[in-house]
Amino acid sequence: MARMNEQDQPAAGKPPDPLTPEPPTPLLPGAGAPVQPGPPMSVQPPVKDTTINSSVVLLTVGGVIALLLVIVVLVAVFHH
Repeated sequence: MARMNEQDQPAAGKPPDPLTPEPPTPLLPGAGAPVQPGPPMSVQPPVKDTTINSSVVLLTVGGVIALLLVIVVLVAVFHH
């Protein structure tokens, strides 16, 4: 059996020192569990591609009509 020295025994009336755990290694940004599970509330479900395509078609048609109107107005103004 090993002999205990005075240094190995805690002082009378003083509780033994708790084992101090090693400090945790710092986590990289984005590592670890999220504070609240699930996706953030700012994340919306994806937009359908038909909505995007319809918008592009409508904007293109509107642009062509606006261009034709500008051409007709210019021809009417500068035609003597």
